[in-house]
Amino acid sequence: MPTTEFGLGTHYKIDCIRKGDIAWTENIDNMVVNEGLGYAMRCIFGDHEYETLCMGLCLQASSQPTDTMASHLFSEYTGTTNMYRPEANFVDSGITEDNKYIYVATDVQAMIVVSSVLNGVFLSTGNVKGDDTGILYGVAGFNLPREVVSGDALLVTITVSAKG
Repeated sequence: MPTTEFGLGTHYKIDCIRKGDIAWTENIDNMVVNEGLGYAMRCIFGDHEYETLCMGLCLQASSQPTDTMASHLFSEYTGTTNMYRPEANFVDSGITEDNKYIYVATDVQAMIVVSSVLNGVFLSTGNVKGDDTGILYGVAGFNLPREVVSGDALLVTITVSAKG
């Protein structure tokens, strides 16, 4: 009997808008950590109810498969306007020609109030910035450190995919 691997992936497209222009764009892929894999499998095959995923920003984005929200290598940036992480509201985008099923969250936004250098993003079921509760889905480090200044807007599109 042939076997098929089942893979999960996440891609982020992040535009930093500064004074009406795109200051930088980052396109990165996510490492789905073990806790995120378990969450996905329990939602599909178990009795776990889906929880909204929220995007966090990283000052330092190191990660390893064993990271969880309670114990992780990354450090969170909290200098945005809201005390909550922005929600990623995914919409079913269907199957692609290369046998991937995708969901896309557009218009995930973060408004910067504290200038800093960002190094990545993460997805979690925890919605309060700086809080280590919830389920960590994954972490993605930027290709280069990215400067943000007060007044910047980060506009993010997140694409999650499953391939059999």
